[in-house]
Amino acid sequence: MINVQLYGVVRLKTGVAKLELDENQVKTLHDLKGMLPGISRKEANDLLVLVNGSRVKNRYCFCDGDLVVFLSPAGGG
Repeated sequence: MINVQLYGVVRLKTGVAKLELDENQVKTLHDLKGMLPGISRKEANDLLVLVNGSRVKNRYCFCDGDLVVFLSPAGGG
């Protein structure tokens, strides 16, 4: 099982705080970015993504028990 947590604007935009996916449903981070409800892949590419606390590339292959966190980038002025 892959546990996905969404924070910030991405949580508000998707209306989802958590997802649980089977590793047969999604193989790579690239695949997951295309599955977020209400978020285009282009928007997903702008998000900060951590897998088990570390940044990974789009080609990262998920393992059972992975924790994926999507964060909106910080902004301000």
